[in-house]
Amino acid sequence: MGTVISRTAGRPRSDAATDTILSCALVLLAQHGYARMSTAEVAKAARASKATLYRRWPSKHALAAEAIRHALREANPATPDTGDVRADLTTVLEKLIGALSAGPLGPAIRAVISDAAYEPELSAALREVTTEARERGPMRPLLERARDQGLLAHDVSLDLLLDMTLGAPYFQLIVRQIAPSPALARDLVRQLLGTPETAT
Repeated sequence: MGTVISRTAGRPRSDAATDTILSCALVLLAQHGYARMSTAEVAKAARASKATLYRRWPSKHALAAEAIRHALREANPATPDTGDVRADLTTVLEKLIGALSAGPLGPAIRAVISDAAYEPELSAALREVTTEARERGPMRPLLERARDQGLLAHDVSLDLLLDMTLGAPYFQLIVRQIAPSPALARDLVRQLLGTPETAT
């Protein structure tokens, strides 16, 4: 199955090359799994040299983790602020769920999870990626905004809400082995904040 990577006109060549390499790595992770994916194969798919890859990522586990980080950032590159925190939370979750259920991100994550159990360096790299998404992604500031607006209790545990809300799509993807539905985003926000008529 061929991989077609689109490039944005005017983008610096180094950024475009990085995007291409990471996109190819994600596709190959999804297709072949971590153990069978090689950096040589990624370099060939991206039309880059192995030296180019190793200058950016010194190991296969670093490349695999960065490919997943890159895809998560592309799904939600910024925290929305439309003035409607309910709508903004829904948008962020819909984009995350869309990325997990369509395209290579979901299968790539599934593929690396089993290998991470036996590869401590891969496990550590993935933990860093998920911690970054949880702590510095768009969900935390949106939940803080909802709390400040009185839509959540002032003493609510944001850490727990983040684990519950972000964990639900991954539970469906990895444990239940189903693609999370886009409707899950609205269901999660409704569970968090109630319906607009009943929210306090």
